[in-house]
Amino acid sequence: MSSKKGEDGFVLTEDYPCVHYDKNVIGNAAALNKYFKAIDELVSGKRDKLRIVHIGDSHIQADYLTHTTRQLLQKTYGNGGRGFVFPYRLLRSNNPENIKISATGDWDGCVSTSYRTQCNFGICGASTSTYDSTASLKIDPDRYRAMNYDFSRLDIFHFGNPNAPRFRFLNGDSSELEVDILKESNSISSAHFTSDQDSMWLAFEKRDTYDFVQLFGLSFENDDRGVIYHSIGLNGAHVQSYLRNQFFDEQLQHLNADLIIISLGTNDGYMSSRRFCDGCFKDNYSYFLTKIRERNPEASILLTTPGDYYRRRRYHDINQRQVVRVIGELSEKHETGIWDFNSIMGGSYAIKDWVRNGLARYDLVHYTEDGYVLQGKLLYDALMKADFARIEPAKPEKEVTQTEDQ
Repeated sequence: MSSKKGEDGFVLTEDYPCVHYDKNVIGNAAALNKYFKAIDELVSGKRDKLRIVHIGDSHIQADYLTHTTRQLLQKTYGNGGRGFVFPYRLLRSNNPENIKISATGDWDGCVSTSYRTQCNFGICGASTSTYDSTASLKIDPDRYRAMNYDFSRLDIFHFGNPNAPRFRFLNGDSSELEVDILKESNSISSAHFTSDQDSMWLAFEKRDTYDFVQLFGLSFENDDRGVIYHSIGLNGAHVQSYLRNQFFDEQLQHLNADLIIISLGTNDGYMSSRRFCDGCFKDNYSYFLTKIRERNPEASILLTTPGDYYRRRRYHDINQRQVVRVIGELSEKHETGIWDFNSIMGGSYAIKDWVRNGLARYDLVHYTEDGYVLQGKLLYDALMKADFARIEPAKPEKEVTQTEDQ
């Protein structure tokens, strides 16, 4: 396998024959002008942070794709912090491998993809709770020390009530850290540390009447100038499950995104064609985008199309063609950018080519780590090319020839 450099030389990617590199562009890139302006302000020192929120399903929960794009952008523009993390392990689900989670006590959890449960849900559609006053949670946001994700600020997304226990932050010898805690809203608290921390050990102080603790996730931020790239994913998520998240609107608004990337559609179409309602999908997605735009008017929005897949490894899902078409129509209607990953990977039936090249798993839905890393590099390249393309080189002046009057 040879090495191929991105068209504009931004990042090295492997030269796979199944990938249509020429289609790796951002459609309607002018819709990202607010994001590009934020980059200019970051580079010129007029602002300290560039904030990106990437929302999606299992392809995003795993964080291979998003972590790759996160690291590349942070190496380009600076490291502003790890961003959003949820302890999926407490739900017996897969954590991103780049973070480490440990917990004590009894914890329960639920997800918005299960319509049999009645829970409060935060931004990612997952919640974990405990009635155990001895429970604690420890998160290391930089397990392999690939990046410096020390943090001085921690945003806690939670369900608060008057009887909820007080948060306590402990160091390695169980002594309490100095921290100022500000309650931003009923579902958000911010902890500001007097010195940088490399991990978080969260415990609880019982009040007179002990009530449950319910967590929706945490966000890690430092004091340095740079990019924060939040990965908001949930296995099995579809547009309607995100619409169930009661605290989604206010918690997304709190992240103050300059760019919101939405990667949904796989699970929306993952059913027989007899059951699929493209009009319902379009209406739900359109409403979702309207809600996001109302609360985040200064953010650019980028939609991505889902890749090719099979159902139950046997049936090629023709619904994805309608899903891709609907996402394209919504991009025009809501004036968003679009990254057509479906075309980049090769369109219908391409998933088998990706399996043969070691980029997709044999379930014919998900990708290998190499496949997700490649996607992260492609997304970074597409964003960088769109940014550079808006700066047009100066046109050479026309040569003027003088002639003498005859």
